[in-house]
Amino acid sequence: MAKRALVIANSVYDDENFAPLPGARADAAGLAGVLGDPAIGGFEVTSLVDVGQREAMRALETFFSRADRDDLLLLHLSLHGWKDLRNRLFFVMKDTERDLPTATAIAAETISDWITHCRSRRIVLTLDCCYSGAFPLGTLRRSEAVPRVDVAEPLGGKGRAVITASTSLQYAHESGANVRSSRPGTQPSVFTSAIVDGLRDGSADIDGDGYVSVGDLYDYVHERVRRRVAGQTPTLSVDNTQGVLHLARSPRNPDADMLGEMRSGVADPQAWKRIGALHLVERLLGSVREPTRETAHRALLGLVRDGDPEVARRARDLWHGRGLGDIPGGERTRPKRSPGSGDRRVIVGIDFGTTNSAIAVHHGDDVRVIPSAEGSLTTPSVVAIAADGSLLVGEAARKQAAINPEHTARSVKLKLGTNWSIARGGVRLSAEQVAGLILAKLKADAEAHLGMPIDDAALTVPAVFGRAQRAGLVEAARAVGLNVMRTVSEPTAAAMVVGTRVLRDHEALVFDLGGGTLDVSVVELSDGVVMVRSTAGDNLLGGDDWDRRLAGLLTERVKARHGFDIGHDTAAARRLREAAEAAKIELSSARTARVRLPYLASAPGGPIHLDETVTRAEFEAATGDLLARCSAVVKRALADSGIALAELDQVILTGGATRMPAIATMVGEATGGKHVYRGVIPEGIVAGAALQAGVLAGTVKDTLLLDATSASVGVWTGDGTTAQLIERHTSIPTKRSESFLRADGDGGVVALCFVEGESADPARNTPLAVLELAVGAAAEGELEITADIDPNHLLHFHVRDPAGGANVSTVIDRKVIEHATGLVASAGWPGYVRRMPSHKPTTRTDD
Repeated sequence: MAKRALVIANSVYDDENFAPLPGARADAAGLAGVLGDPAIGGFEVTSLVDVGQREAMRALETFFSRADRDDLLLLHLSLHGWKDLRNRLFFVMKDTERDLPTATAIAAETISDWITHCRSRRIVLTLDCCYSGAFPLGTLRRSEAVPRVDVAEPLGGKGRAVITASTSLQYAHESGANVRSSRPGTQPSVFTSAIVDGLRDGSADIDGDGYVSVGDLYDYVHERVRRRVAGQTPTLSVDNTQGVLHLARSPRNPDADMLGEMRSGVADPQAWKRIGALHLVERLLGSVREPTRETAHRALLGLVRDGDPEVARRARDLWHGRGLGDIPGGERTRPKRSPGSGDRRVIVGIDFGTTNSAIAVHHGDDVRVIPSAEGSLTTPSVVAIAADGSLLVGEAARKQAAINPEHTARSVKLKLGTNWSIARGGVRLSAEQVAGLILAKLKADAEAHLGMPIDDAALTVPAVFGRAQRAGLVEAARAVGLNVMRTVSEPTAAAMVVGTRVLRDHEALVFDLGGGTLDVSVVELSDGVVMVRSTAGDNLLGGDDWDRRLAGLLTERVKARHGFDIGHDTAAARRLREAAEAAKIELSSARTARVRLPYLASAPGGPIHLDETVTRAEFEAATGDLLARCSAVVKRALADSGIALAELDQVILTGGATRMPAIATMVGEATGGKHVYRGVIPEGIVAGAALQAGVLAGTVKDTLLLDATSASVGVWTGDGTTAQLIERHTSIPTKRSESFLRADGDGGVVALCFVEGESADPARNTPLAVLELAVGAAAEGELEITADIDPNHLLHFHVRDPAGGANVSTVIDRKVIEHATGLVASAGWPGYVRRMPSHKPTTRTDD
């Protein structure tokens, strides 16, 4: 694993429209010095100062193309930035001509393309674009009316983190204007000098663990810059980086080397190396530095939960040998509040995913994803029942899935609201209980990280989840002590992240493809307001389907080559599925992927060894029908929104499965060639949930979410049709009331069946509730029926007899739905009301 850095700094420019920046040369030298210092950064540094476009292009292409998978790359640009009339961002070289940026500058999109196709998944960009940021220091200030371009937005790509000097680039194209520097050019860069200082003396090691991570560096620079320059706000954008990216050692922490070695050993896939890391854990538990002890404590807890029995046994022995008390799990004691936290209310945002889950909190003016006890920013949505009846959750469950597939629960999100369960011995878990175990781990890890109890949460759900599925997830959260204050549709959550930066009316399509579900929403963004215009989706389509298709392709190759069907071998099928998932990920950045599984299965002729190469073209050909299903959902969402393609400003991708290149191509084609923004993959959904949590807690101001209901709700009538009370895509909260006539022959009791769905035939919709109301003896009479959806997507029904005064109401939850489903299945509902002749709602309130 190599560490390489490329520093490009331009202090002089041939085009007089770009002011000289004499401080850039010294800044570049200082940064190269700390990055190249073996005791600090340990990078192999290439520094280019005052170079032309061609030399910089060659250096950039070499930098990204020569990288291996595990290399850590750092690119620093200290120079002017320029936006042309088409709103495209360019980086200015020494020989750049302002009027010909496409030919003489370096386009941000070009760098984004190199990042996308780079083998490394650990790329860090630090951009001192326009040098010292977009805001001026005592000179000309651009009008707030001038359009801005997000510096990080054009630099999408897997596995990258971008730290920019400021929120936006204010150098809009101003015809005829002589655009000069945003500050006197002799001043050193506030941004770059903060990076150099933070790395040189270790002051950027915010958490005191001996290493400066990307998050540490951003927090340090953010505060340094904001203190020195009013109005300038550095930003951090992260896209699918794997694990925590550590850039440098802290020179003032002698534990740094041991901490790095411990992290590497604890995360090693080989059990004997994880056992070997325990001696480092033990040494670091005795450190006089509290952050070091806490890091070792978290690592030990992860090993206690390890899927390998011997690793877990030795870790438990160390835990108890050091007198650390009861191992967290089961009945957990709440941590004490951290000093100075007072009575501050913390509301977290949770993304409960099909494959992985995450939890985040709004902090300051940004969102922080909270790492798990194992140090990862996501927790596998996996639960297993061990042979002794104990339960494994998250990473520990994932590690043992290959040897215990029958008793390992995956993709349980898709089974919520059903009668599915998993059992072993005397232990049986429903889908809601499995979900609760995962949510409990997220909660416990967040409490340990924040040092305070967590009771409230905003929870994301697929936009097209049915009422039973939503209710099942809320039930699971409440069972483990989480009060769900708001449920937010997943694509809407991702749109919130982008919406907070939009200052004008902006129509966006959000394409969210996760492990098991597809959601597409068209949203309107404007000055902090996110309003959903339409939603479409497929609850039976996700990244898992691409995994299964690739696994099926490999299964057919094994059958053709060896005459043996491994589909009946559960353990072999599980190994093949995991290998297929890894190959799918590799094909997102490479044209071919090699799948090697020795001793995959035992056949009559001997052991079967799999060694196959799959090309991206073969993979995309085998999954073409899945892409067609995605395209159909996109087109349906656009049609329902009522906006023309010309009105669509942006396409936003989120969800882990959207990393596949074919997805971006398909979405681009379906939206008429619109630019596809990848900047919220994969953390956009949990970040949006945390923003909504911040709104609820009062820490996020001037942000409003207007979600929409994804399915219509209505009542079953006596003429065998559905009378819709609330139509799909209606903004919520909303309340609708309508008058109906009682049908003949109800015998003094009216039994009403409420349904969800779009079909005129109520039998083809989903039953939600059955309400019985005692009415007068008259053969006919009027009834007032009200449907109310609150901001949390909770649905309430109320029926009132205006003449007799009787009324009945219910809130839709899983038990109510199950009861209604059973009654409809046994009785075949005839319906006991009919529409009034006018069939007009008596009241309608959209709050």
